[in-house]
Amino acid sequence: MNARKEGARIPTILDIARHAGVSSATVSRVINSSGYVGEETRRKVEDAIEQLNYSPNKNAQHLRTGSTKNFGIISTQFNDTAVARINSFISTAYANGYTTTLFVTNGDMKREREAFDLLKSKQLDGIFLIYRANDWSVLEKYASFGPVVTLHNVDSEQIPSVFIDHYKGHRLALDYLWETGCRQILNLYGTPKGLNTQRRIDAYTDFCRDHQIDPHNPDLFIDTVTAEKVDDFIRWYESAEVKPDAVVTHSDSIAALVVSRLRRKGIRVPEDVSVTGFDNLDVSDVMDMTTIDYSIEEQGKNACRLLLQTLNQPVDELKPLSFKLIKRKTTL
Repeated sequence: MNARKEGARIPTILDIARHAGVSSATVSRVINSSGYVGEETRRKVEDAIEQLNYSPNKNAQHLRTGSTKNFGIISTQFNDTAVARINSFISTAYANGYTTTLFVTNGDMKREREAFDLLKSKQLDGIFLIYRANDWSVLEKYASFGPVVTLHNVDSEQIPSVFIDHYKGHRLALDYLWETGCRQILNLYGTPKGLNTQRRIDAYTDFCRDHQIDPHNPDLFIDTVTAEKVDDFIRWYESAEVKPDAVVTHSDSIAALVVSRLRRKGIRVPEDVSVTGFDNLDVSDVMDMTTIDYSIEEQGKNACRLLLQTLNQPVDELKPLSFKLIKRKTTL
C-alpha cells in the first residue's frame, strides 16, 4: 500500500521530479497531458507518482489554468423530463473532458443564487440551468462571470437558450386529434410563468380560431404538474356535463398519471377519451402512449455544446431540433 502516514509531508512536483530524475516541467507535462513526453520518461514519472502517492492540488491547477473543467447543472427539481436532458448533457461534457456538479434547489431562490455564486468565484466554468427559481433580472447578472445556458424560452441577451418552440409541438398534437375525430379537446398545462406554457395556450387559441370552436378557459387547468393536480382534473372530468373526448398534456409523466387514473375509474382510453403525452420518454413507450418527440436528449447535448463553444473549446455543431408525432394506443 502507498497510503501516506499521518502527519507526513505531502509530496510536490519537485519531489516527483527528483524521484524520477527528470525536470519539474516534464512532470507537469505528464500530469496535465500537455506537450510531448517520451514513453520511457512518462513511465518513470507515473511510477514516481504512484510510489510517492502524489495527488495534484486541484485548486492550484484551477488558479493556474483559469479553468475547473466542471459545469454546474442547476434545477428546482429533477423530474423525468429534466433527467433525460441531464444525462445527455453529462455524457457530452464527459466526452469533452469536463465533469459536472448537480444542484437541486427545491425552488429556494437563495440556494439557487449560492450555486450561481460558484460561477462568480470561478469554481465552475459554466452553468446549465434547467428550471429556475429567481427572476431573470437576478440571474442575468451572473452571465458576466461565465457562460450560462438554459432550456427556458427566454428572450435574453445574456443567457442563451436551447429551447424549441412548444407552439409547434402542441399544435401538432391538436391537429392530429382533430383528424381522428376529436372535437372536445382539453389541455393540461404546466407552470403558469413559463413561456412554453404561454406558447401552448397560443397554439390552442389559434387552433380553436381555425376550426371556429369556443376555447375552454386555460386557467382552470394550468399548473397541472403534480399527482394531486391530476386528481383534481379527474374529479372535474367525472362531474363535467360535457366531457372532453381528448386530453393533451405537457409531459409524459402527467399523461401517464391521467391514463392510469382514468382507467382506475373504468374510463376507457382511447375509446372514451384520447390522451397524448409530450417528451417521448421511456414511460410513454412502456404505457404505449401517443406522444410528441422533440429530440429531448439532443437538447441536453446542445446545451453542453453551446457552453463549450462559448469557452472556445472544439466541439460538434449544435444539432437542429424538430417535433415528431409518435402514434401509439392512447389515441384513436
